[in-house]
Amino acid sequence: MDLPHLRDARMRAVLSQEQLAERSGVARDTISKLETGRRKAYPTTIRKLAAGLEVEPQLLLGGVEHLDEEQVEEDKESKEPGGDKKIGF
Repeated sequence: MDLPHLRDARMRAVLSQEQLAERSGVARDTISKLETGRRKAYPTTIRKLAAGLEVEPQLLLGGVEHLDEEQVEEDKESKEPGGDKKIGF
């Protein structure tokens, strides 16, 4: 699997490849190859990297970083019965 957001997530966490390697247990060379697309990631590697970065694995694959459970509860409470909540920009 490709990890299109691995480098961005690592940079946001202000970690070098060496530091992420220490935190995740994934070799620095592997992290380098994953960031440059020269290697595909196994699901276990994705989970290790996500844990080292303290993010959800989906973020590394291009998904949502996290879902704020408190906000979800507020949205449920504020939703009007019988209709969908509309969001404007």
